Amino acid sequence: MPLASTAGWTDGAGKPIPDSESMRSDGEFLVQLVITPDEAELRKAWNTSSPAPALRTVESVKRAVSSSAMLILRGCAPNAIGQCEVVVEFFVVTPSGKRVPAGGGPLWTSEPPRATLVLGSASMNFGFGATDEAGLYSVQAKVTDRIGGRTLELSRPLRLE
Repeated sequence: MPLASTAGWTDGAGKPIPDSESMRSDGEFLVQLVITPDEAELRKAWNTSSPAPALRTVESVKRAVSSSAMLILRGCAPNAIGQCEVVVEFFVVTPSGKRVPAGGGPLWTSEPPRATLVLGSASMNFGFGATDEAGLYSVQAKVTDRIGGRTLELSRPLRLE
C-alpha cells in the first residue's frame, strides 16, 4: 500500500507516486479509494495492525455478493476547535454510462490525521442483482474538506461478471 508524505503519496522507499484515479492529493490532503469484499474484516485489520495492514481489495465482483467502497485519508484542515469536517458523496457509473447517486456522509470529523493515514468512517456497501447489466462499472467518490475548501474526486473501475 502506498504511504503518505507531506508532498503527496510515496512508495515504501519514500519515492513520490503520482496521483491516479483512485489516489488523489491536494497539498497535505490525501485520499485513496479502495473496494473490499469484507468491510468488517478490513476495519478490524486496520484497527489492530501497525503499520497499516495489507488490504484485501477486489477489481471484479459476482452477482449477489456484497462489497464495500472505503476511503483512506490524511491531512484535512481543522476548524477553530481543532476538528476536521470531511464528507463524501458516492456514485456508481453503469456500463451504459448512467451516473447513479449511492449515498455518502461524514468521512472524518476528528483532529486532522497528519502523521498517519486513517480509515474514513463512511463507506458505500453494494451488491448486484440478476437484472443489473454485466460489464465495467465505475465506483466514484467526491471527497470534500469543508474547512480547507478542497475537493478530491476519485474513481475505481469494477467489473461485474
